[in-house]
Amino acid sequence: MNRTDKHSSSKRKGISLILALLALVALVGGFILFNPFGKQTSSDKKDTSSSSNASSKEVKEVKYEPSQEEKEYLANRFAQLTSVNPEAIAYVYAPGTELDEPVVQTGDNATYLDKTFEGGNQPLLGTVFMDTDNKKDFSDRLTWLFGHARGSQVEDHRMFNDVNFYDNQEYFNQHPYVVIETPERKYYYEAMGLVIVPETTAFYRTSFSDDEDFTTQLKNIYESARTKNPNIKINASDKYLVLSTCREEDETIRSNLYLRQIPDSEMKDFLAKHGDQLNYVATRGQE
Repeated sequence: MNRTDKHSSSKRKGISLILALLALVALVGGFILFNPFGKQTSSDKKDTSSSSNASSKEVKEVKYEPSQEEKEYLANRFAQLTSVNPEAIAYVYAPGTELDEPVVQTGDNATYLDKTFEGGNQPLLGTVFMDTDNKKDFSDRLTWLFGHARGSQVEDHRMFNDVNFYDNQEYFNQHPYVVIETPERKYYYEAMGLVIVPETTAFYRTSFSDDEDFTTQLKNIYESARTKNPNIKINASDKYLVLSTCREEDETIRSNLYLRQIPDSEMKDFLAKHGDQLNYVATRGQE
């Protein structure tokens, strides 16, 4: 082989080596790029990390958990109530007032207009009862409780008589809270406003087609209220309670006190701030 042949051979070998190196680089690059075994790439890790951080920032639903003391108190309370009347579902009181009553629910909205909690039949006495279409655990958007305003017509003037006093703004401001006890837990409410309406008011509803339907009615009620809480903000996600009673001066009209349920997410702060104002003091059956 001459020198020219040797030179050509060396040149071909060099080119072959370069091509082999380029092929190897391409192979490694392709392996990394296409990652056939599904191993997480650095960009995948970055995306997953971002997703994980976003998830950790999501607000978890806060659920109120009654203390052991509260559970024992309620167990004793309802053992006594249901031994007298098995249709007892709740107890309602408004701190600082004489509103202090057991609550029942049955298959209609007429029986307990005259039937007492103990089982007697006495017109104008009756028992506080929940609307038959409401859920007994107070989970509806709007829950109705009905009770007589006994006033001067009967010896025991309590029940929902004090609801009528909420037509005075000073009284309204001084008694802003209502407590509902159920066998499972307590619920706390703040007064929103009191409306005085005809017995056949269109405000009387237990279901709504959507959020707008619900909030529109509440806003109309708030605007119509004789007395109101200026700090209330109406939200579709909140639940409300109505204490409904008659007016002694006119049997065809009603006082409806609307109250907003304190959501579980606000419960800790609410109890820390107002706990001393919510204690139960018995007035029912006492003179």
